Amino acid sequence: MTQVDVTIALVAIATACTIMMIGLGFLPFPGRAAAIWSSGFALAMLSCYLLVVADQLDSSFLRAAAHGPILCASAFVWVGLRARRGREPIMLIPTITVFSVLTVALGLTAETDVYGLVFRVAFAVGAVVSGLAVSELVRLRRPELEMSLPLLVASVGFVGLALLVGIDGIIRWVNGQGGQTEADMSGLYALNELVALLYLVCALVTLLYLVRRGSQSADPQQTPDFSTIARDRLARARAADDHWWSLLDIRLDDPGELLEASSGRVFQRVTTRFANDIRDVMPPEADLHAVSRTQVLVLLPRPDTAVRGLMSQLLERIGTFTDQQAVPVRLSASIGVAAAPLADWDLDRLRAAASEAAAHAQVSGGDRWERAVFAP
Repeated sequence: MTQVDVTIALVAIATACTIMMIGLGFLPFPGRAAAIWSSGFALAMLSCYLLVVADQLDSSFLRAAAHGPILCASAFVWVGLRARRGREPIMLIPTITVFSVLTVALGLTAETDVYGLVFRVAFAVGAVVSGLAVSELVRLRRPELEMSLPLLVASVGFVGLALLVGIDGIIRWVNGQGGQTEADMSGLYALNELVALLYLVCALVTLLYLVRRGSQSADPQQTPDFSTIARDRLARARAADDHWWSLLDIRLDDPGELLEASSGRVFQRVTTRFANDIRDVMPPEADLHAVSRTQVLVLLPRPDTAVRGLMSQLLERIGTFTDQQAVPVRLSASIGVAAAPLADWDLDRLRAAASEAAAHAQVSGGDRWERAVFAP
């Protein structure tokens, strides 16, 4: 396969990936991370088209500079992951600045012996950012981590390729062949473009999934550091021999079907109403923690009869059909409830027991609550 063939294939794949990312990701599920990743794919597509134009014009300047945007596109993966996790600052402006400088440097040095060094520096910077993206990917929750495997492997492979490119430069420098112009590195371009093609496909699989899953950042209205606060409350309740504490695991029924039957914005309205219903029903002293947009934990200091009343009230409220409802179907939820004394006021045991009870309630048809059963 010739270099032109690889470039044309890369153009086709980059264009298709950009269209899918915007059409299936950003437009139905708008958000900051989705916008950043869509921009990254657009940058990669622009880079590919510049390579085709450079081949037609036989412009070494344009061909050299075209490698900057595609490296910046890989950096946007890391920036978007930070935005999705709610990290501040997300480092968007510094990333654009660094890769803009590298793009200009690649173009200006295209016909000089310094180009080989500049190219390897740019590649190394891209590899560093890919390594940072790996560190963000491994922080994802388990279901998301499993789907991030394609991008995880591609990012690690990018780092490995950068090491090989760097080692090649060191060997050439030791042998007195360190100086390389853009034309001298044409043999490496085909390999780089093939790797870029694989990276784009892997990135699309993972990032499109993450966009459709929604933001990983916590709900800004929820209690900060729920685990620390809940453990403290349970420890004090245990010391006072206070038996009236329960943990509720509340889950919206059939979220996958609701998502498929509606757009991203409509589904967001559904989950917002779900969260608001919980906040409106639960008493002020309850601690709320949004595990996801469709699952909320509630630590509740109430006697058993009051807990049952609140759960029944919540299920009725969630299932009430309104004219302003986002989807024309009756919503429902499942609740697992675990009493603190039965778990020896241990938060981890409470969460596991409540989770199992909630899952059992969903399997049993949903729109109900189940009490956790503890082994003797």
